[in-house]
Amino acid sequence: MTRYLIAEWIRQLRLRLHDPARRPLPEVTAETGPTLRGWVLRLALLALTPALLLTAASRSPGIPDPMVWTLVLLCTGLLVARPTPTTAGGVVVLSGVLLWGLDSEPFDPWSLLVALLAYLLSRATWWAAHLPPRSRAEIAALLVGWRRDLAVLGGTGLLGGLAMLTSGAALPGAVLLAALAVVGIAFLALATGGSARDDGRS
Repeated sequence: MTRYLIAEWIRQLRLRLHDPARRPLPEVTAETGPTLRGWVLRLALLALTPALLLTAASRSPGIPDPMVWTLVLLCTGLLVARPTPTTAGGVVVLSGVLLWGLDSEPFDPWSLLVALLAYLLSRATWWAAHLPPRSRAEIAALLVGWRRDLAVLGGTGLLGGLAMLTSGAALPGAVLLAALAVVGIAFLALATGGSARDDGRS
């Protein structure tokens, strides 16, 4: 009987050693750089959404304040509760609809500020959609593609500043140049270049 128990114990030990699923897992130590909590991105959405919609609505006189604030509260709550690219796209489209009522001719330079806020909102929403509130992400991972972001934001801000300086002046070809600059910034914003930071499906 004792011999049988010893033989069975040896057989079980051999099975455990040869079966990877039954072996004890080794201890693994992972080091990370500075991290950011997911709820911080929700706070960013909580600030960016009203800023975008109120800036767009302020350039369109005649829109009733109660309607504007209702839209701001609904969109902010929806985007913070469910940050998805679709929700962010709806908010960006709504900001464009609010700009339809502007009276400036032929072009309001402040609409570039709306475009800048819309870009920031879209980026923050993409990361918030991939990072639950209680989880962490390395700041280095969040900054992948920062050169493109900086080029888009800097180009939009520079174009807006130049448009404000030259507003009211009749410059030949200025409208064409501004249109080409806006198209270039749009292509830069949409280009991913196959980098790790892609706004497609994860």
